[in-house]
Amino acid sequence: MKQKLKHMVASLGLVFAGHVYAVGPTVTPDLIIYAGGGAEQNNVFETIAKSLFTPGTIDYYTDQADNSKGKGFRAVYGKLAAAAGSVPAGSNVLIAYRSLGGAFNGVGPVARGGPLTYPKIIGNATLISAGGNPSYRITNTGLTEQKSPDIGLVNEEITLFTGLNLPAGVSPLTAAELTHVTSQPLYDVVNGIAVTNNLAVQRPNGFSKAEIAAILAGNIQDWSQLGLPAGPVVLIDRNFGSGAKAAVNQYFLNAPGGAAFGGTVDPINLNGDVGDPVNYSEYTVRTEPSSGNVPGVLDGVFAKGKRAIGVLGLENLPTAASNWQFTAINGASVGTTTFNKAQAISGQYDYFYQASVNTRNSAVNGQRFNQSGTAWGSVISAFINKALDPAVITTVPGTILDPVTFPVTGNAALDAFRAKGTRFGNSTAPLQLVE
Repeated sequence: MKQKLKHMVASLGLVFAGHVYAVGPTVTPDLIIYAGGGAEQNNVFETIAKSLFTPGTIDYYTDQADNSKGKGFRAVYGKLAAAAGSVPAGSNVLIAYRSLGGAFNGVGPVARGGPLTYPKIIGNATLISAGGNPSYRITNTGLTEQKSPDIGLVNEEITLFTGLNLPAGVSPLTAAELTHVTSQPLYDVVNGIAVTNNLAVQRPNGFSKAEIAAILAGNIQDWSQLGLPAGPVVLIDRNFGSGAKAAVNQYFLNAPGGAAFGGTVDPINLNGDVGDPVNYSEYTVRTEPSSGNVPGVLDGVFAKGKRAIGVLGLENLPTAASNWQFTAINGASVGTTTFNKAQAISGQYDYFYQASVNTRNSAVNGQRFNQSGTAWGSVISAFINKALDPAVITTVPGTILDPVTFPVTGNAALDAFRAKGTRFGNSTAPLQLVE
């Protein structure tokens, strides 16, 4: 009776400008799922989560003071569209995602049972807009709770997080710790190199892979070294532990893939940032803790009349007001201001890696774990099924389908997203064409 009453109250919702809210932040959820991962997966997380709920019954949460979409935290709260195991359709489910700090959030805490910091949501959210995205802003971001993520979303397979790809002070996962995790390969994440528009004008055909590697390693510190008008190079990099950083380290600097024979190059920000991160009056390397910060920083460099290059995935596309765009690499491009998948599909543009979703399959440090048939595990399984649904994930820019994980479906629209090459689940291997 109490359960039925709660659903009846929730269905009435909060009415504003004719919109009936899905649940609202005053109703205790039937179930809460915690997820962790990288900011490069913010939009993918949101897309997967909302696909579980009935359209029109979904609220979105942000921790941003300006009411914009969250850069390091997002949450989706709604009513299940279909039953998930013993959890009936219409149940109120809240799914929270912590991404500040990078994709290692979807690796280490899952394997070790360590907590991430999530803003408290229930009873701590302020209305932004009726039916908008986001719908609510966290009222007091100082109210937090420590939770171990149930699900981890990662830009690559989890074994890439070793050596310099680990966050500062974090030890590599051991073989024993890896047995705590079930890792499922997903879609491919297309990575990119972003440049300010004033730099794009001077290099309309982009940069070679070797040139970008030299910039990332700190060997190019003035644009005149590349035959451009003189001026300090500004590099907007990502933090260690970020999936985008792991991707750029592997692709351009052969780290950690070449570690066995010493064939790696250290990134310039390994020993910290340099230069002038405010006015960019000199050679500058600035590290950002979230990919969501990178677009705004690139715009800030442009506003100072300087030229910058940055690490960013194709999930993050510039807007009409942006003063940056993506650049070609070795003459290959997946678009400058929109995502054009053609050359990634053909393998001509090979700067992409296969994402993974990770779940805990044994108890770690007393944290709950996936047990088949439980309500908690059933909703997690439903989330993973949506993450493996091409109709869901291909709606997000910067995603394509690995031909091994996603065989031909016969649906021409979805099959058009299938890459002709794969790394067979090994991000340190070269892309190999199989079709």
